[in-house]
Amino acid sequence: MKVARSDQISVSQLTVLNTSMILGLSILTLPRATSEKIGTPDVWITVLIAGLISILLAVICTKVGQRFPGQTFFEFNQLIVGKAIGIAFSLVFCVYYIMMAAFEVRMQAEVIRQFLLDQTPIEVTMITFLAVAAYLIVGQLNPIARLMEFLLPITYISILVVMLLSVQDFDIDRLRPVLGEGIRPVFSGLLSTALSYSGFECIMVFTAFVNEPSKMIRSAIIGVALIIVLYTINVIIVIDVFGVSEASTLTWPTLELIKNVESAGFFLENFEVIFIAVWLVEIFTTYIISHYIASLGISQLFRININYVHVGLLIVIYIIAIYPSDLNGSIKLGEIIGYLSLVTAGVMPVLLLIIAVLRKRGHTP
Repeated sequence: MKVARSDQISVSQLTVLNTSMILGLSILTLPRATSEKIGTPDVWITVLIAGLISILLAVICTKVGQRFPGQTFFEFNQLIVGKAIGIAFSLVFCVYYIMMAAFEVRMQAEVIRQFLLDQTPIEVTMITFLAVAAYLIVGQLNPIARLMEFLLPITYISILVVMLLSVQDFDIDRLRPVLGEGIRPVFSGLLSTALSYSGFECIMVFTAFVNEPSKMIRSAIIGVALIIVLYTINVIIVIDVFGVSEASTLTWPTLELIKNVESAGFFLENFEVIFIAVWLVEIFTTYIISHYIASLGISQLFRININYVHVGLLIVIYIIAIYPSDLNGSIKLGEIIGYLSLVTAGVMPVLLLIIAVLRKRGHTP
């Protein structure tokens, strides 16, 4: 793919895109998901191990992309595994990101309805969200990257500060004993925790736009490491405040944590509104990236103008987002996406790198 200079992004912008893609809904649900599976205070260990595995896979994604500078995943996979299998890989990738976009749209509407606008139909919230996103998407990748370069530091620090404010009487004894029931519970929750890190595979698409591909590995590592820090702090605070048993029963444990924040001796009601406002910005960025990647893939596969694809996907994403009848149905959609990410972020990159090396395809980075 021939990338215009105006569409090129820097390595730092790639880091921001990578981090923004991963950081979305999981910040609200990760403590519950890990507590359900593990059942011990060692959830923070599982989060760290899953993060390290994600860094390894992110590096693999980078290595694959570096072998084919100037080409996206949708182009170079056919050079590695052949046209038929490559098209199949691309279609799976597109479906994954379409479903991811729809999931983010639906879940932000669910959170807004539960905590902010309980009388507003979710259809109105979703259509408004999609309309605002459409304005940015048609501007292509460089404006998206520049906006997220501005937003991520603000949202990341804000989320971190609000979570730290939630700690009133931190007691490290509540996180003990470490490995009190052995290592097995830690690994039993590894899969569900690793799914919260999905999204870093976007690196394989954005390789084509990076102006310095040789520096991408450090970018990939930093992008995931930022998420590891935030996730680890999140689960430690939630488990310390609520305990494992209660955290596993809460739909949105992080929001429940933030509901009662005391600052300078004063009780602040509805403090979670501030957190939700910041969190919605991150959901917005995750959606934008997902929509853009899906549009780019369809555009390159079927030789369609990407702006037409952008508009068409707005309708498709809305239909998928509105399909679940309730919150439980939306959560099940998220589980499907999570397991699909095992293919897009795990199986595909590893397989492509092995075959590319064995068949000597692409340039050695």
